[in-house]
This record gives sequence, structure tokens and C-alpha cells, in this order.
Amino acid sequence: MKCLFPNEAMKTVISYLRRTRQTITCTEGTYALVNGIPNINDIEQACRNRAVSITLNGSIQICGTHVRPEWDTVIIRRRVEDHLRKCASPEDIIRIASCLGVKLT
Repeated sequence: MKCLFPNEAMKTVISYLRRTRQTITCTEGTYALVNGIPNINDIEQACRNRAVSITLNGSIQICGTHVRPEWDTVIIRRRVEDHLRKCASPEDIIRIASCLGVKLT
């Protein structure tokens, strides 16, 4: 299962690109930041191809540039845990663990 890029992270990426007047472009399979107006389709494609990703420390990496979003990870974690306790089936939990790279033994 391939996890989708979170909407809040996508908003942060688009906001950063607009503020810096940059966009993501792909040339011969290589993604790069260039001056221009952000194109949503190009950004989504870059996310699917991991040119835009969320790092282990919670920052967003855009073609090698780190952007620090203002996320309150404690609140996010509590909301996710609460939701999983109430709604997730064992199948859902296994699927999420797979997305997170947790090895099931």
C-alpha cells in the first residue's frame, strides 16, 4: 500500500512555493526548484515520486530544501491515537503499520 502525501503537508509545500515564488520542475526525471508560479499537478507528481517528502524530524524536504512546518505533533499524535482507538479495525492498524514501515513479527 502506498500512502498518500498528507493534505496539511501539501498546503505547507504550496504556501512555501508561493512565498518564495518558486515551482517544482522535472527535467529528464530529475526534480528541481526553479523560479515560477507553482503548478499543482507538478507538485503532486513530485510528491508521488518522492521529490517532496516528510523527514523523520517532521520537516518537509522539497528537492533538497528543508521547510519546517508549524505542526504540533503532540496534538496530532493524540488525535490519531484517539481515532484509532474508536474506529480502526485490526486490518486498518496493520495497513497503517505497513505504511509506516513497521515490521510485523
